[in-house]
Amino acid sequence: MPDLARFGVFMAAAFLLFFSVVRWVVRRRTTKPATGVLLALATVVVPMGMLFARYSHIFFRDLPWEVYYGVPALTTFLLPPVWLRMSRREIAWYVPPAVGMAPVIHIVFPLFVGWHDYMPFPGYIPSQILRGVR
Repeated sequence: MPDLARFGVFMAAAFLLFFSVVRWVVRRRTTKPATGVLLALATVVVPMGMLFARYSHIFFRDLPWEVYYGVPALTTFLLPPVWLRMSRREIAWYVPPAVGMAPVIHIVFPLFVGWHDYMPFPGYIPSQILRGVR
């Protein structure tokens, strides 16, 4: 599969995960945010953050990794509580999954799909989980 297609699949998976986590966090509100509001938030955080990280890394090679990974990470942590005016309880429910979202996706894709180009492991881990061990 071409690199851009894999990037699109990776982005779609991250989008669905982020959207699901945010929807889960605000599930107990009496007046839940509209789906359009959540979709707009997810669009700003996920595709825009991933595009920023990818193309900052490609076009600005002297840019430190702390910038092109840090800006999307900060938008993931800070924008949803501000955008949705989360209560302290909701923020407490949001932060742990927000911390775990990126590592989970970066582990799932190499192990289950065999795509080792997004934050690969220090050593190669063959993707035999879904293919069966030979």
